[in-house]
Amino acid sequence: MSSDSVTAVVLNWRTPEHTLNAVSALVRDGVPSARIVVVDNGSADGSSKRLSAELEDSTLLDLGENVGFARGNNLGARALPGDPYLFVNSDAFLRRPGSVGRLLRALDDPGVGIAVPRLLNADLTLQPSVVPPSTPLPDLVRASGLSRFIPNRFQPSLGTHWDHAISRDVHAAIGAVLLVRGRAWEELGGFDERLFMYAEDLDLFRRAAARGWRASFVAEAEFVHLGGASADQRWSRPERAEQVARAEAAMLRKHVGARRARLTIALMAAGVGARAAVHRLRGDAAAARTQRAWMRGYLGRGR
Repeated sequence: MSSDSVTAVVLNWRTPEHTLNAVSALVRDGVPSARIVVVDNGSADGSSKRLSAELEDSTLLDLGENVGFARGNNLGARALPGDPYLFVNSDAFLRRPGSVGRLLRALDDPGVGIAVPRLLNADLTLQPSVVPPSTPLPDLVRASGLSRFIPNRFQPSLGTHWDHAISRDVHAAIGAVLLVRGRAWEELGGFDERLFMYAEDLDLFRRAAARGWRASFVAEAEFVHLGGASADQRWSRPERAEQVARAEAAMLRKHVGARRARLTIALMAAGVGARAAVHRLRGDAAAARTQRAWMRGYLGRGR
């Protein structure tokens, strides 16, 4: 596949500086600016005006209202049909030259529907992004605190401490950067627009797997992901944690049977509850509040 046919979608919500940097990095890596769609998700802060002035021949889609992550990205993809689709968070910046090409090569395998890169923090340390399936066994391992002791070869399936050193098939990953084959995207109908924000990526991986598509982690492709650039303007850390937990719990109830969902969510809540207790004993009240917010989100009703 060629970058000339890719449609890259960058969703902006009050982060125009980041968005412009994300677009520039993609163009430097060979994505034609005319194949990039920037979606302003009702920022109402002057973002649209600035983006309009500084983007060259990229498409700017000004929605006028915040329609959520899923619908915003779906509308961006519809504005410029392509194959494949590259979805990049506004605070995710391509770091390693040639990364887009390496992601595209993962789709040379006809069974791969989604490809994701290695993510790095702003200080260039690894940002663990590959996650195991949310099922009782992996969540029991995580809740028990034993995840870090699981051998690396079992980590992608049972824990979150995998070293992300090699390219391989994975169950799911944090979707700061997602390359989706056009046919898979059409089959899946894009992101589930019933999800306003959070868990849309995990939901996409689950639906893709159910249709027989594999997901590939490409270690040789690297992006820096700041994380929370938009959400931090709207919620405190505990508020954001509760939102994410509610979304994850709702996604689980959608995809697995009621009994397995209840057990898995209970284990997830137990794990963050235990971590809250540890943080409280250590005197880290802020971390304890965030973990308790995760627990509230898991145990509350999905929205």
